[in-house]
Amino acid sequence: MSLSEVAAPGISRTLEGVHETDHYQLLLLDGHTVAELHDRVTRLIDLASEPTCGTLDNLAVNLRRALADRPMRTAVVADSAGQARERLTKLAAALRDDNATTIDVANGVFAGRADSRPAIGYLFPGQGANNDTEGSALTRRFETARDFYRTVTIPTAENFLPPSVFQQQIVASSVVGLRVLNTLGIEASMAAGHSLGELTALHWAGAMSESALLTFVAERGQIVARACTGTGAMMGIAASPDEVKPLLIDEPVVIVGYNNPVETAVAGPAEAVARVQQAALAASLKAERMPVRDAFHSSAMAAAADGLRAYLAGMEFGPLDRPVASTVTGDVLPSDTDLRELLVRQICEPVWFSQAVERMANEVSLLIEVGPSEALSYHASLIRPNTPAVPLSTDSTSLYGVLSVAAAAYVLGAPVRLDRLHSELMSESAASRHE
Repeated sequence: MSLSEVAAPGISRTLEGVHETDHYQLLLLDGHTVAELHDRVTRLIDLASEPTCGTLDNLAVNLRRALADRPMRTAVVADSAGQARERLTKLAAALRDDNATTIDVANGVFAGRADSRPAIGYLFPGQGANNDTEGSALTRRFETARDFYRTVTIPTAENFLPPSVFQQQIVASSVVGLRVLNTLGIEASMAAGHSLGELTALHWAGAMSESALLTFVAERGQIVARACTGTGAMMGIAASPDEVKPLLIDEPVVIVGYNNPVETAVAGPAEAVARVQQAALAASLKAERMPVRDAFHSSAMAAAADGLRAYLAGMEFGPLDRPVASTVTGDVLPSDTDLRELLVRQICEPVWFSQAVERMANEVSLLIEVGPSEALSYHASLIRPNTPAVPLSTDSTSLYGVLSVAAAAYVLGAPVRLDRLHSELMSESAASRHE
């Protein structure tokens, strides 16, 4: 059986020789109907089971060449022939009806109907894994990511990263993610950022350039660090805001983060937060302290707000050219928003992430988390379970995140530049030049 029999006439290469590989590939199929697509997937499973001597890369290339802009679309992310067979089998089971949509990031299985271009929303994290995106798979494989690190200097530390440095790395990682998405032709119509991530959302919307964003993040981090007293604390409680509020009665502790319907963040003096933690545990609620040294997003940051206001007085912002669902207000920012005042408020006010995602989900059909985190995708899945959220995982040493994002966007009808994706991933010289 040849690949041309599975994909489309005119493709002469076969899958003969697929073997285990050490990197992920994106396997794409399209069809006019689910029945047609199911048949192709089934035949591809049989073909992938044959003992042969090619590569998974060849299969990905030939499947991409056989695409014909048909409305029913599927994608599988796999790093070996065995995993490809396993995931194609799951894909075949998921193809039930013409309106079915499957965005299963964990299992690398995607299916959808591309009747029209989907509206996409970006989520920018304010926290992330303590990894350096400069050594990530995106930087190794994408020229635009390497260009970024050639032109900017992001401070690093051997062991512990001061918050101001950590924040610069997070934002830089999101900027790299935006560059890669732009290379792939994936564009959003709305964005939201959690805490620090709101700054990246404002950059995406046109309020400030890459360099201005990175400079501001560095200065903001220093201003906040100088204002910290080390006497505050923050804590996440696995409960809704309504369940948390009774625990705060008679305590100088306030809700500072509406992360999802069953996770609420609080902050206050360390001793008071400890008492609230004991009350939560007594009520059989999971409550964990956050690894921070002050009560961020509360009135305890008043001194930082004053310092930030003074700094922002000399900073220029461009107009908002794109809509931002603000986590400061929980709604879309008007185009004439006073960004200086918004960013001062952000220091002392809660993060309305649930509300911002609810607002976004009314207008988008796919959420992409652009940064070194998967937390916002998790939160979004609880806030709006029917709106898929896919993390780009910009700091990962694996290509799984970018391929999953491309897969989700493709099956829903976004005009993904598959040719660019392939050329970046298959360029062996690119990785060696960086190393």
